[in-house]
Amino acid sequence: MRIFFLSLTAILLGLLIGYVDSRADEVQPAIMLILIFTFVLGFLHSRFAWLWAILIGSGIFSSYLIRFAFGMTPPHPPEPNAFATLIALIPAFIGAYTGVAARWLVYELRSQGTHS
Repeated sequence: MRIFFLSLTAILLGLLIGYVDSRADEVQPAIMLILIFTFVLGFLHSRFAWLWAILIGSGIFSSYLIRFAFGMTPPHPPEPNAFATLIALIPAFIGAYTGVAARWLVYELRSQGTHS
């Protein structure tokens, strides 16, 4: 049940990032949010880091598909097409697996502290 709610949260965060991306002139705000959100979810539940990266990283693409489906023109359409937004999967995987590495590091530091 926890995975369901975390997945739903990841989908909503991805769509929020898609909205931010559609309103911003530059990509930095969206990339920063992708890195932060995937890092946090990767840290909290590292077993599904790949899922968090896919759900959040594809949020920009999904938001453009939703806009196109409803006939809405985004203020800053992606170039050359909406598929170009799938490049957001790269920082999403970087963020998620950096969260996994941080979780591992915290675990290792805690376990060394108890053995000393």
